[in-house]
Amino acid sequence: MKLLFIENRHKTFLYEPITEHLKELGHEVHWLVQNKQFLPKTTTNTNIHIINYPTKKENIDCTDDGVAEVIISDRQVNHFQIKDQSYFYYYNSKIEEILLSIQPNFVFGESTSFHELLAIKNCKKHGILYLNPSTCRYPIGRFSFYKYDTLEPYLGSNETLTNDEASDLIDQIVNRKTAPDYMRLSPASKFETIKDKIKKTYAYIDGENYNTPNPLIKYKLEKQKKKNIRDWDTNAVGKVNKNHKFRILYPLQMQPEANLDVWGRPYRNQNELIRQILENLPKDVTLYVKPNPKSKYELSRELIDVVANADNCIALHHSTKMDVILPDIDLVITVTGTIAIECILNNKPVLTLIKTINNTAKNCLYLRSINTDITAIIESIKTGVFYKLSNQEKINFLNLLNSTSYKGIVSDPFTDKNCVNDNNINNLMKAFKSVVNKNEFRFYKEI
Repeated sequence: MKLLFIENRHKTFLYEPITEHLKELGHEVHWLVQNKQFLPKTTTNTNIHIINYPTKKENIDCTDDGVAEVIISDRQVNHFQIKDQSYFYYYNSKIEEILLSIQPNFVFGESTSFHELLAIKNCKKHGILYLNPSTCRYPIGRFSFYKYDTLEPYLGSNETLTNDEASDLIDQIVNRKTAPDYMRLSPASKFETIKDKIKKTYAYIDGENYNTPNPLIKYKLEKQKKKNIRDWDTNAVGKVNKNHKFRILYPLQMQPEANLDVWGRPYRNQNELIRQILENLPKDVTLYVKPNPKSKYELSRELIDVVANADNCIALHHSTKMDVILPDIDLVITVTGTIAIECILNNKPVLTLIKTINNTAKNCLYLRSINTDITAIIESIKTGVFYKLSNQEKINFLNLLNSTSYKGIVSDPFTDKNCVNDNNINNLMKAFKSVVNKNEFRFYKEI
């Protein structure tokens, strides 16, 4: 098999030991590298394809060919004020050229950075399977291979939990005794963090201005972010008012993140999304907006004004815990948040704006249209006809997540140094071997 891995800064060093094992099994491994500062350290018998940074003299053909859709999700354009977009077309051409020269059977990478999204676009165009190994959130310690830029899992381990094991895990999730892997990290030390900042700054000076933000712009954004958090919390409340007749919760999703900017692309503008939800709510319904505990750039000045100026919208304080407010919430709306799984297992009515595997559970509805569907759903909850899962249905749903995922933690050694220990690499290797040895699609059915 020909396998192509996409460099993604520190994630490169999680994939690297896996690629060494795959080469020992006879697979031909290639790397596509955008940031030269994060080259694989072990280069023996490895084909590394480095894309040079574009020069001002470069004659770039800006024919669209689907590139505009990638630009919509780019964090540099959306958050870091980059103006010139011609480099997208340069990289698009170079990536397509590399793909056609290698003709890989599989491409593995994230769906976060612009060069990965361009690789996904070209893989779709040429019928190459692109897989994004990423946490499945629950059960913990597991991940799925998601197809292209979606949350649709490819294959899976087919492993199932016993009813007792599943029931115990459901209890932990419902009572918030556990948390997803991305919330339980062992990050780099202060010294390593400083080294990393120096490395990224050097990359920026060396010409990597496409995934690395301008340091001055980032400094200003970070300063504004802190002010926005203070302003939000000034008028925020710490709990839900039980006197409100019907209470909806919208937990803000962090940005920039693939979770919303890519997988939830149609709703990446949360300012507009909240405004649209508010416009379609009945008069006796109140929307509570909960910020991410580690708010980033989604908490904009515009969003603060949208929430503050709406009579039927209330901001929750950053210190507000989900387990404190969730019992008093009648309905949760999310785009692609982990909260959907927690609501399913808690029989808390939840609507998602993107259709995923979670919508196979009958108490997690896919909201096709905010304009026409939301009022009817609210009425179904008020009258008590919203579907509730039985204990066995909850177990079946959890086992669906388990069987379409694999054991292992997908992170990077900078964010989580434990992800490259021998045990985890061994688990990941088993999953990669299973996938590259099978070339069939598997679909899931509604529970």
